[in-house]
Amino acid sequence: MKLGRQHVIASLVLLVASILYNVWVFTRPASGRTPADEPPTAVPQDAGSIGASRGAADPTQVRQLPDVALDRAPVWTRNPFEHSRLKPVAVEPPAPAPVAEVPLADPHISSILHSPDRRLALIEGRIVRVGDMVAGAKVVDILPNAVVVESPERGRRALGLRQPGTTARVP
Repeated sequence: MKLGRQHVIASLVLLVASILYNVWVFTRPASGRTPADEPPTAVPQDAGSIGASRGAADPTQVRQLPDVALDRAPVWTRNPFEHSRLKPVAVEPPAPAPVAEVPLADPHISSILHSPDRRLALIEGRIVRVGDMVAGAKVVDILPNAVVVESPERGRRALGLRQPGTTARVP
């Protein structure tokens, strides 16, 4: 694309104007007064500290930064995510709902090992023997295809070995 002569001249005029504007803005004093117009002032004690606005920093007067503890979480003086103009809204917790008693489910028996030497069962992912406690019930006996448990709430009952996708009941 070829630009016309008028476009080139307008672009050069705008370029020169922007350069002159930036030179004018960045070379003038911030307050409008020149440093020569200001009366001399005494240099404060902390002039060499970080953030001093004028004067050369004296290395002997620079305050030492506090140590940073890397072995614990920092303690913040304020919450950086809290909006300073908004007041926190007090939220009342809802009243607790009455808790209805839910009947306890029978423990899941995955496997039974019944031999003359040993009787073990895998209940809720844990290997148990006769006399062990599981889900609040005591294992009373381990049969070839069921486990007999006894609890104060539900009494003595036999829990059958469940096959995947079925529910087993022992008569």
